[in-house]
Amino acid sequence: MKKLLLLAYLSMSSIYARAEMRIEQDTASYHSIEEVSVVSFYRTGTKVGNIVNRENWLKFNKGQEPSFILSNRPSVFAYSDTGNEYGYAYFRMRGMDQTRVNMTMDGMPLNEGEDMGVYFSNYPDIIASMRSVKVESGAGISGNGVAGYAGTIDFESVDLKRDTVSSVYTGFGSFNTFKSSVEYNSGLKGKWAVHIKATQQQSDGYRDHAYNNSQSAFAKVGYFFNDRHSIDLLSFIGQSRNGQGWIGSSLDEIMKNDRANGCTDSETDKFMQNMNKLQYKGWVNDNVTLTASLYYNQLKGHYYFDVDNFMYKVVAPTWQNTEEIDCYNLRHHMIGGNVAARVYFRDFALTTGVNASTFNRRHIGTNNLSTNEIWNNKGYKNDVNLFAKGEYSYKGLKIVGNIQYRHADFDYRGDVVFDKVNWDFLNWSGNVSYQFSKVHSIYASATQTHREPTRSDMFGGEENLIEVVTTQAESVIDYELGYNVTSDKFTGNLNLYYMDFNNELILNGEMGTNGLPIRENVENSYRTGVEFSLTYEPVQGLVLSNTTSYSINKVETASETLNHTMSPNWLVNQSVVYGLKGFEIGLDMKYRSKMYFDLTNMYELESSLRFGANATYTYKDFTYGVHVNNLFNERSFSNGMMGANGPLYFIDAPRNFHIDVRWRF
Repeated sequence: MKKLLLLAYLSMSSIYARAEMRIEQDTASYHSIEEVSVVSFYRTGTKVGNIVNRENWLKFNKGQEPSFILSNRPSVFAYSDTGNEYGYAYFRMRGMDQTRVNMTMDGMPLNEGEDMGVYFSNYPDIIASMRSVKVESGAGISGNGVAGYAGTIDFESVDLKRDTVSSVYTGFGSFNTFKSSVEYNSGLKGKWAVHIKATQQQSDGYRDHAYNNSQSAFAKVGYFFNDRHSIDLLSFIGQSRNGQGWIGSSLDEIMKNDRANGCTDSETDKFMQNMNKLQYKGWVNDNVTLTASLYYNQLKGHYYFDVDNFMYKVVAPTWQNTEEIDCYNLRHHMIGGNVAARVYFRDFALTTGVNASTFNRRHIGTNNLSTNEIWNNKGYKNDVNLFAKGEYSYKGLKIVGNIQYRHADFDYRGDVVFDKVNWDFLNWSGNVSYQFSKVHSIYASATQTHREPTRSDMFGGEENLIEVVTTQAESVIDYELGYNVTSDKFTGNLNLYYMDFNNELILNGEMGTNGLPIRENVENSYRTGVEFSLTYEPVQGLVLSNTTSYSINKVETASETLNHTMSPNWLVNQSVVYGLKGFEIGLDMKYRSKMYFDLTNMYELESSLRFGANATYTYKDFTYGVHVNNLFNERSFSNGMMGANGPLYFIDAPRNFHIDVRWRF
């Protein structure tokens, strides 16, 4: 039956992939600041990226984590701790976790400095305030933040002049899921423009006591001096309360209770995060554009850790009960700024800039057995990027070169003496493309980038420094070869890649006491594969989409060759969408092949095939929607980890639905 369904839906891709993917056209207007986007300045990668635009995802946005929207791109898959699409969710890109992905918003780094993570649960409904998202797989030369090692994702906030629709949204669904939001866009009123959005959302999650309750407020205010100069202020604040679910459950536990959660109900958290950015952009003259930004990112919160539960399930099943519950308190501050300029000549353009930031995070540990602090330490991280990008165009030929100098240093002040670590990297990339007709083009690129270890890598997953595990950097050379086709009826891309790593820090399937995955160095490893995407509209209103990727991911040791953990060979997203006179209906299919989740390749997750359906109806200013996930109620696991007594699993939710209505004004 599954094979018949797979064949029947072979022309489908995820419904979000209906979004019109296009090759980034870096053609700035010489007369308006609308094209002076800081995002395009810092999109310094040389490969083709998929750009998802605001109009294409808003009708399907129901507050789910951005990871699930991103997972419809080639080589990307998502999973969650909760079993559904709310709360803590993550994604892998080319089999690598999201700490290896450089993520920015309007040129402002989103990755935090120590462990390089981006926790979207602290930014509830942030995607609703974005203008576009560009997803670029593979190594890239980023102007800001951590290295673009597995890929680069650029979020571009709303365009204050063009995004003028305001709305009220409410929706509810399975597992007591609810979202309500209000958004106001003024458009340009004289010289001012404003975007304001507030959201409240919650979900019980599918797994027991893996709930999420979060609120957010997003504001962007712009002042336009004229058509060539503007300044804007952006501010976001998010608060999230969660029941944790980062420990998997054994098959025995799941057989007894399908919703079993490896964490206990005492393991909860509460975090508040805010980010702020002040930015100028404009034309200095007819040949020079300039952007300059200052930004500040702050986090404050805590999470509880059941020591006995972790030791018994993950480390040693003979552990004796101590009734100890630890509280991990975290506070961080990131302050930084960047400047970028772009100079246009007849056939040549030069982009150059600098980004500098300083980050510090306080770690305080307490527990219920003592009034004293268990630990109190602080990590300090400084980061400086200098980059330049040159582009030469002649008829259909385009040559692009990037070079970046990056300095990063980390210092630790706590119970143990730690020598400050400094890293200095020289990263580069080169790309050649040729547009040999209006429809067809080809390209080839090579990129080398380096990456320092995270704090968790250095400390072996401990919150307090016990011993230094590694301070070695890793590097990769990424080779890409691709073909693009664009016409009135379809847009497609075929990309081949080979990533050759040195000293790669890879996931080994284990978890640290801080709740983060543990990695270890391997001397030789590589990833190679093919990525394909196609959007086809055979007749008006009918859109067929497909994104498919196949990869080979290997770790070479002195005695054997193994597969990377959490790296499926096949990922397929397919959809068919049909719209007529206000109605739109879509069916989507997601397929993930089996994958190992331990470094020795003894344990694997079976392949997963899941279907979904969506329907919307728009009448005047109202849009009504019905969304169904796991249409055929398939039982599958999205993630796994190693426990003391064997493998532990994270189950996906069974069939579930969401109903919503949006009023535009």
